[in-house]
Amino acid sequence: MPQRRLDAVQNRAKLLEAGEAVFLELGINAPLDAIAERAGVGRATLFRNFVDRRSLIMALLDRGLDEIEGEAARLEGDVVALARLLRFIADRIIFHAPLIEYWQAIDHDSPEFLTVLWRFVRVFEKPVEQAVANGTCRSDLLPSDVLLLASMLSGALYARVPERRRELADRAWVFVVEMAHLRDAPPSPL
Repeated sequence: MPQRRLDAVQNRAKLLEAGEAVFLELGINAPLDAIAERAGVGRATLFRNFVDRRSLIMALLDRGLDEIEGEAARLEGDVVALARLLRFIADRIIFHAPLIEYWQAIDHDSPEFLTVLWRFVRVFEKPVEQAVANGTCRSDLLPSDVLLLASMLSGALYARVPERRRELADRAWVFVVEMAHLRDAPPSPL
């Protein structure tokens, strides 16, 4: 695969940052021109990198999953890795464009969605297995159950006001900790 020019790599990164910020502020259906403007690039640069909204959303989703995988790798061997990883997701919902909203925006029957879903669940295989073995979560918790927990945490995304989003994420975190019987969980996101 040919290497991209440095300015092209930088423009793509700026567009992803701007896309995340604009989607967080205005929602997933925000005008794409607002993203190009926020990134300080032209429309042509936006569409050279992302042919449409869907490709931008998939790139943001991929980037978010890379971050979750990186955090899971960093936490490997941590006795409370599951709780810390779920907390990481709760924090992302408060401070970054919500991954769950991206998931809702793509076709659930598409191969891309199924790949994303599998990738997300796979990140939690080791942390859930370790938490069950250590007794730091429900004994019947499955990696796929994390989808339900993440959905609870994502309820905070419906608040557009950051302070309200924090309140909802805090409340959702308490429920997630209780439902999953997480022990030694990190404090709430507030």
